[in-house]
Amino acid sequence: MSASTLTPRTESYLQEVARRLPPGARADVSRELRGTVADMVDDGVAQGLPPDEAERRALEELGDPALLAEDYGPGPRHLIGPAHYHDFLELLRVLVPVLAGLFGGLTLLGRLFGEAGREDLVSYLVLSLAPAVGAAIQGALMGAGIAVVVFAVVERTEAAEAARRGDRGGTGGQAPPRWTVERLPPPRPERDGTAGELVWATIALGLAFAAPFLLSRPLFREGPLAGEPLLDPAVWTPWVPLYLGIVLLAWGWELLRFRRRRWSWALFGINAVLDLAMAALLVTVLRTESVVNPVLRERGWVGDEFAQIGVAVVVGVTVWDLVATFLSCRRSVARQH
Repeated sequence: MSASTLTPRTESYLQEVARRLPPGARADVSRELRGTVADMVDDGVAQGLPPDEAERRALEELGDPALLAEDYGPGPRHLIGPAHYHDFLELLRVLVPVLAGLFGGLTLLGRLFGEAGREDLVSYLVLSLAPAVGAAIQGALMGAGIAVVVFAVVERTEAAEAARRGDRGGTGGQAPPRWTVERLPPPRPERDGTAGELVWATIALGLAFAAPFLLSRPLFREGPLAGEPLLDPAVWTPWVPLYLGIVLLAWGWELLRFRRRRWSWALFGINAVLDLAMAALLVTVLRTESVVNPVLRERGWVGDEFAQIGVAVVVGVTVWDLVATFLSCRRSVARQH
């Protein structure tokens, strides 16, 4: 049997081994195991076994993918047993960024609105960011703790059940049942984005959505600029509703990309349209409208270079996002073929 013509059952076995390994080692180990399985199947066929039975015996001789991956791993893993360690890491990668993002993002939004109007800008930022950072750290620690507790309970529950079965059947101390290919799960579809990335994108877009409302609140509670917002109230019609609409469409695109699992050129095209639409809107407003409250301009708080700097920032961010998403899409599409 050629290594390039292995069946889906063998590919599933290789996936189960590779997903438990560090990303840098997966390709080499998969290549080695693919050749090993092909040689073992050829030997079985040469002994008169049907190809399907030869493949089955080869995989069962290699044994449980979780234990085989442990042999190829960088070192022993004793916090969680090898059968559950990779699942523990996957839960950790989801819970930590999700809870950190939720706790930190919601706290930041609340503090930005709650502290608006302070005379000292530095105090405003510190009093908004410091609690958000603390909340994000709390969320991350909570996510890690939940993952550890869940799998600690799973490990001990399975061990207790195995001990009870051994006591009842009088087979204590026997080796666990032999692994067979029937225990292989179906092949898992790959995903380019994670739940954590979706949460952080949602938080970023939530801050972008809240920006016009925050900038429309008074900057200072006392002094000559008391009651004056940074954003010119005239910008609200019609520009701000258009801006908010594009932000909502961008969030819908993030949800669509998460549901589709993999990049496609259609998704890249939609993202490019949204990027260019947002850039066109912001550049148009910066070049034709008085974005900043005229009172602040009259008193010299904002200079004429504000619009030029704003346009440069918008163009730079747009180009960077288009290039980054193009490269991500191209890599993903190449892996799919």
